Amino acid sequence: MEDELEEISDDLKDAEILLKRLVGSGSGGGPPEEKKVWLVYLSVEKSVALLKLYLSIESPGLFLTIKSGPKEWAVLLARATEALADGRRLLEEGRLEDELETLRTSRNCLRLFLRGRRKLRLRALRVANRIGR
Repeated sequence: MEDELEEISDDLKDAEILLKRLVGSGSGGGPPEEKKVWLVYLSVEKSVALLKLYLSIESPGLFLTIKSGPKEWAVLLARATEALADGRRLLEEGRLEDELETLRTSRNCLRLFLRGRRKLRLRALRVANRIGR
């Protein structure tokens, strides 16, 4: 395996471990720490970029519209974790184009989670500002 692929593999392994830990710790009712989810997202995004560079592919992914609410964070993170594990398996099998698509799925789920958390934070801030007037 070349150095680039080893770096991708190491990043994905670390991201998968952290995401599994976050999903497990968030099962107590609330969502996991947002900053740590950002770290996972950045690792996946970096891996997607490196893989595209390695494969010399510049095909943009498709924009997806998936409805997600504040109570669906567990489903999004579970889907992201599963796609991340599948991506690592595909890398080991040498199916790099399939891995790229799978990692995009993981990244999109993480992005949806983070966007939802941001919306909730902004909504709470607007409510607090209205009350403070």
